[in-house]
This record gives sequence, C-alpha cells and structure tokens, in this order.
Amino acid sequence: MELRSTGIVTSAPWHADTVPVDMVAFALRFTGYLYAVGLRDAFADLIARHEPLRTIDPDGAYLVLSPDTAPVPDLVPVVISRAESAGAVEEFVAREVEPATTAPVRARSFRITGDLDAVPEHLLVIVTTPHAIDRISPARLSRDLMTAYAARRRNRAPRWDHPRPHHQLHVHELQHVQLMEHTAVEARAELPTPA
Repeated sequence: MELRSTGIVTSAPWHADTVPVDMVAFALRFTGYLYAVGLRDAFADLIARHEPLRTIDPDGAYLVLSPDTAPVPDLVPVVISRAESAGAVEEFVAREVEPATTAPVRARSFRITGDLDAVPEHLLVIVTTPHAIDRISPARLSRDLMTAYAARRRNRAPRWDHPRPHHQLHVHELQHVQLMEHTAVEARAELPTPA
C-alpha cells in the first residue's frame, strides 16, 4: 500500500501557544506504509528546491547553504500511541532552537499505533521560520514533498511539474493562516477566566 496524504495541511494536535513565536508549524497526516529512506530523500529534494529552507541568518546577514551541506532531518518514525500523540507533537514543536544559526526547517515523523489490523497512520510535523513561510506556502511545500516522495518510492529523482519557484512574498497565501490565528486569539480572549 502506498503512503498517501489524507489532506494537504491538516490541523495538528497542539495548542497555538506551544509554538515558539519565531517559528511556524504545520502537519501532514498520512495513511499507508512509510518508506522512511524515501521520505528523507524527498525532504532533501524539498530543501534543495526551496532556497529559504536552507537560508540561515547568522549575525544578521543571510547565508544560503548549498543543497549538499544543508541539514536534512532524520524521518524514521517515532512510534507513539494515539493517546501520546498530542504530547509528543507539542514537545517537538515547542523545542527551543536558535533560528539564526540552525536549519530554518525541522521535521519529525510519528507512527501512530492502534488496532493491529488498521492501516498504518503517520503524522509528519514540519516546523520552519516565518522567513521561509513568507516565501513558500505550507500547501506548496506539501505538494512538492509528495511529488518528491512519489518519485523516491520508485528510486527516481523528482520531475517537478512546475518551474523552480521565484521566492517572493505571496500575501494572499498567508491571509487564511493569519485569519485563523487571529480568530484563535480572539476566541481565547473571550473565554471566561476561572474563578
């Protein structure tokens, strides 16, 4: 059975206040059997394709790492139960990093265990900097990752169906995300305080 995304970007089981202020997090939920080496190679393809995912900011000057030197996360799944999933994801997302000197993108895959007869379920959590997300939408990253993964499952390099992106700010791609964030903040503000 092939790994398939059940949605481009799904809501992930963490609270908005656990995401560090200088980071953006999103998740992909998959069903099927995971080819971990292929997923890692696909992530390397993604980093090579999108320059903002390998751009760091030491001492206030942007430095673009080459595709060969940019770090690629280890995506061997961490096995967790469904009950542990929210805590495991929150812990990964909330981990403090120094964005000026570390890779601007990190990821971890989780295999959610449950019924032995059920189709395997995986969650890929991606955390990146606002600088990278300002230039590439989560939907585009997800689409490119799935294109690369489909090719790597066949031991091939990906053939991109669209040209290498020009890295510009696309405000229209962020409006929905920003609207959701503001709505969540307003909803929390309207909650009654405990007595």
